[in-house]
Amino acid sequence: MMDFYEEELEMAVNLETTPDCVDIDSSNYAALLRNLQANILWAHGRNFARHIFLRFTGSPDDVKTWIRDSVAILVTTAKQQNEQINERRKDKTYDGGLVCGFFLSAEGFKFLGFDTEQFASGAFRKGMKDQTEGFLRHIVTTVTDTNNKDPKPETWEAGFQETIHALLTFADASEGQVIKAAEAIRTSVAKIGQVLTIEEGTVLRRKNAAAGGSPESVEHFGYFDGISNPLFTKQDLDEELPENKERVNWDAGARLSLVLVDDPFSEEADTFGSYLVYRKLGQNFNLFNERVLALASSLKIDPELAGAMVVGRFKDGTPVALADTPSAGAELANDFNFQEDPDGMKCPIHSHIRKVNPRGTTPLTSLDSERKRRIVRRGIPYGEPMPGVSDSASVDPCPDAARGLLFMCFQQNVEEQFEFIQRTWVDNEHFPKGVFSLGLLGDTGDDPLIGQDEDETQRWPKKWGSDGGKKAFNFESAVTLKGGEYFFAPSIPFLKAL
Repeated sequence: MMDFYEEELEMAVNLETTPDCVDIDSSNYAALLRNLQANILWAHGRNFARHIFLRFTGSPDDVKTWIRDSVAILVTTAKQQNEQINERRKDKTYDGGLVCGFFLSAEGFKFLGFDTEQFASGAFRKGMKDQTEGFLRHIVTTVTDTNNKDPKPETWEAGFQETIHALLTFADASEGQVIKAAEAIRTSVAKIGQVLTIEEGTVLRRKNAAAGGSPESVEHFGYFDGISNPLFTKQDLDEELPENKERVNWDAGARLSLVLVDDPFSEEADTFGSYLVYRKLGQNFNLFNERVLALASSLKIDPELAGAMVVGRFKDGTPVALADTPSAGAELANDFNFQEDPDGMKCPIHSHIRKVNPRGTTPLTSLDSERKRRIVRRGIPYGEPMPGVSDSASVDPCPDAARGLLFMCFQQNVEEQFEFIQRTWVDNEHFPKGVFSLGLLGDTGDDPLIGQDEDETQRWPKKWGSDGGKKAFNFESAVTLKGGEYFFAPSIPFLKAL
């Protein structure tokens, strides 16, 4: 009788439970963790990664056998990851070893004989390369400026132009280990598939002196990254930084339904997956800094403040909504919103962190609805940093060297989360200021950091925190899409049953 009761407890997963009530170590979540892949609920935290993109060439049965016998045994589960997290809480030197993830595109599922109509996300079913829309929708999105402004697939890097069936990811604290794992897969897959490209990721870290000297993740333009991400469990909320725990102005907590969805091809209880968006984003270091200097000159402000107005934070993480200079104690602040800055005179309305997360300032939208647009970011930089950007001993002093971000994010629905953010918020010059008048009564401009629209003109405050008006300036985006795809992270039972 006790065994039956314990089994019932394992099945009692409600994805709408508020995060403060999600005790992930309780038996209620045991099955969910066993069946779910790692790196979805929590970042893996490893410094080196290899992402292997595959196209299957063997028979579907042979490919299924390869996935079941050679891949499923490698995939890290959320259960294993949670155990590693708990070990690390006790011993900061603990190394959990290699983390592996496996993802299929819609074309990959089709190749294996699965009906992709079972997936609720239409964007996933179409794939990232399909930029076509019906005639009526094309007219509507063009008029509202919410159409797809990504570069055409024929301009993407060669490996991403091909039909991609699957993605295998490896991450480890040792670069040698991920290289070894990638080479083993290259050999293993040779009889049934082709390696289209292998992307190499390396976490960049820089000590933040004002934040106790801890080494924090940084991206190639020099800004601390990954400060704000959804938190799904009571344990995550308990470990949130003290300066953000009051959650007066912003609550990072999120229900599991934000990121998890039923695996349509598994009948086991509590088998969930998640949609993965993968985008290789090239970063032009030289162009970005040239435009920051030009913006600073146009506004007659310090370049440090100009860069903060582009990103929404200073390089040390200080939100520009809270200060016009880097401020000790505010570096990791996340308990803030934009309610007291409705016109963007401190943090410009078009700044990157405000475009992708308006924090309650979306017109005619409830805060709850807006928060459901959030995504779970799991990206990693590629390429060597410029001197001074990170504490890495390995640098490349050439501003034009290939570098950027291997952007990855998980979500419950691609079009309702990532695509909505990218097209309706980021690349829409009307959002949010001119959304009702289509810009006729004033506009916002595109996201100057990751916007993919050629029309980049924004309106910038002439003086921080003042109502002294705004000035038009075209901040040319220095981030370009190099290729990508939409994937689904299938459950462990699905992989083992192929």
